[in-house]
Amino acid sequence: MSRHASLRFRPIDLTDIHVLVVDDHDDTVQLFSSALHVFGAKVLTARSARDALTIIKAVRVNAMVSDLDLAMPGEDGLWLIQQLRRLKYDQGGSIPAIAVTAHRDRYAADRVTALGFEAFLTKPVDPFDVCSAVASLVGR
Repeated sequence: MSRHASLRFRPIDLTDIHVLVVDDHDDTVQLFSSALHVFGAKVLTARSARDALTIIKAVRVNAMVSDLDLAMPGEDGLWLIQQLRRLKYDQGGSIPAIAVTAHRDRYAADRVTALGFEAFLTKPVDPFDVCSAVASLVGR
């Protein structure tokens, strides 16, 4: 028996978990949304940080996956997480969040997590890894 034979695959179950995907690129939104749907998540999408905040204030969201490099000047993913963490708990201020970027050299993982993201993924990211990270953050 190999040393890995005792490892068990833990299936991902995101049934009834509301996940907000924030990205200004349609292909990324579609990729992440499709993967999350496969595992049962209810996916909401936003193309900007301001749209994301509007959704968070209106809908109960269990987790957020946000690109750090949103195209709005002054309103990138770091701005979004700072605004989110200023909200009260019942307004969504404690939503677990995953940062995604294609520019790892521009962002230090420790800085990103110090600002309030719980996880940091670098593009190209496997959609399964996004789903696994969301499941981990919501205790599934």
